[in-house]
Parts: sequence; C-alpha cells; structure tokens
Amino acid sequence: MLPKRLITCLTSGLLLSLVVLLRADDQQWLSAELLAGAQKEFGDEAEQRLLDWQQLYQDLRNKDESEQLRLVNHFFNQRVNYISDEKHWGQKDYWATPYESLTTHGADCEDFVIAKYYTLKELGVEVEKMRITYVKALRINQAHMVLTYFPTPDAIPLVLDNLIGKIYSADRRKDLEPVYSFNGSGMWLERMKGQGIRMGNPNKLDLWTNLRLRMSAQGMEI
Repeated sequence: MLPKRLITCLTSGLLLSLVVLLRADDQQWLSAELLAGAQKEFGDEAEQRLLDWQQLYQDLRNKDESEQLRLVNHFFNQRVNYISDEKHWGQKDYWATPYESLTTHGADCEDFVIAKYYTLKELGVEVEKMRITYVKALRINQAHMVLTYFPTPDAIPLVLDNLIGKIYSADRRKDLEPVYSFNGSGMWLERMKGQGIRMGNPNKLDLWTNLRLRMSAQGMEI
C-alpha cells in the first residue's frame, strides 16, 4: 500500500494536470489554481512557501547569474527540511518535484538539486551551464547529489549543495568524489574539474523520465 502522503501528492498531480504557469503575467509566476490546490491539500503554510518561491523568482529575474545562484541556493537550503525518501515517501528513491518539496516541506539531496536546477532554468540560466551531479560525499561516506554550474564550458564548476550553504568551486570541495552528471540535454562521466565524458541521453534514467512527467502534469517543464 502506498503511503498516504505519496497518494495525496499523486492525486494532487492529477488534479493539477491542466494547471499551467502563467508566463504572460510577469507578476504571477505560479497560477492561482496551483496555489489554491496547495492551500486545499496542504494548508496555508504550504501555499505561503509557494508564494515565497514565486516572490524569489520575481526578485531575481533581472539579477546577474552569480546573485541568482547564491539566493536560489540559500532559499531552498533554508526553506525546506531534509527528510530521507524512505521516511518522507515510503520509497527507497523518489525524485520529488519542486511543488512536492515545497508543499510537503521536505526533500532529500536529489530534490534540493531538482528544485534549484528548475528555478535557475526558469530564471534564464542556460541548461548547458548546469549539471545534476552524483557524487560520493566522503565525510559521511554515502551517495549524494549536488548541482554544478559552469560559468564557461572549460571552467571549474561551482557546487550548490544542501550540506554546505556556501557555494564553492569544485576544486575546493575535497569532500566530494564525482561519479556522473546529467542535465536536460545529456549525461557525462564526471570530472569535477572539467566537462567530463559524454555518455548518452538522460531520458534513459527512469527516475528522470518519471519526474519530467509529473512536473509536466503540474505545469512545469524541466
């Protein structure tokens, strides 16, 4: 039997399948229907977190990328609690949409990265500059995920991480051992100091494909 929280989120996703983000109205990033659905299913605090996310988007639209990176990283690290997938969703591995992370007030490392990646993409950061990067976190000896950002194609990337609030370049993150990375356009065997070796299509990842379908049902294209 699926956990009640997961059933609620999946049901909400179906109910929101016709909801779209309003791009024509610069003052409203998230639709009124989406916000009302969050309030009905999860309460006032969940709706407020979405409103705060919308305000973040409005505040950062005309900022430079370094400021966007810093404040998006800070927002999700501060506004969403870390909860493991097994505790939160009753599953070993579940990639939550930003809507799910904010409304349920919980996320694990993958969910933090997904929310940051999507928000920055919507702010205009090129997908080619960002990688969803699997690493081994050496200090805690476990698999982990971070968002890496390449200012230029050959640059050492910056690392956005929910474990460490400040953004550092990858060569300063000796505690992370890269494994592989991907974005909406490709997958790579990863090297934290460079672009890595291209290895295929990210849509071969079942979790990524499932995430994209659920986000599309919520009016969000990742």
